[in-house]
Amino acid sequence: MITGGAKRLGHDICLLLAKEGFDIALHYNASLEKAEETQKEVEAMGRRCFILQGDLTDASMYHTLIDAVYDELGALSLLINNASVFEKIDFDHSSPFDFDQNIDVHLKAPFFLSQAFSKRCRKGAIINMLDTRVAQYETEHFVYTLSKKALKELTLLLAKTLAPRIRVNGICPGAILPPDSMGDEYLKEIAKKTPMKMPGSVDNILNAVRYLTQSNYINGELLYVDGGEWLT
Repeated sequence: MITGGAKRLGHDICLLLAKEGFDIALHYNASLEKAEETQKEVEAMGRRCFILQGDLTDASMYHTLIDAVYDELGALSLLINNASVFEKIDFDHSSPFDFDQNIDVHLKAPFFLSQAFSKRCRKGAIINMLDTRVAQYETEHFVYTLSKKALKELTLLLAKTLAPRIRVNGICPGAILPPDSMGDEYLKEIAKKTPMKMPGSVDNILNAVRYLTQSNYINGELLYVDGGEWLT
């Protein structure tokens, strides 16, 4: 199951896992058309793809979503908490709505989806999509960064709590995809400040997903796929 699986990295992760032999439960919120397109791509690979809609700010959805996947596919071995909101809002301009939305999507939903998953899964894995900012104190995206830092700590706590049945790891992307409103120049400017001096690619993230799904002795790890940006 991939939350926010209809577009951007979520879409590419769905296709990767389908190639790796997984049937896919694709969660989306508002991007129905994109979800249906991804579903067709997955099914063209010979895998099942179940799409399910849910607003991750609605706490009543979490156990319902996991139950729906089990009802449709019969099992669930991998949960990827990928859904995200990303807005440039500093501390002074952060509203209660901004705070709640970021905490709901980046912390509360992964918490309770993981809880529901762990109650039904005998053996499996969770991957939380984080951000290189969890190792930094960047303040222009204040509540976003705060909520992702909280998700980092949840990842580590769950890795200890759910082992040995369920492994829990995180991926921390850097300059991989620009926001929808920006182009490649945005990435290039960020990349100039990193040790590698270049943006990454979606394939770098997919390689990390593949590694974490296949490496059954990796637990509680945070993979920084950011060209060393977290060091700066």
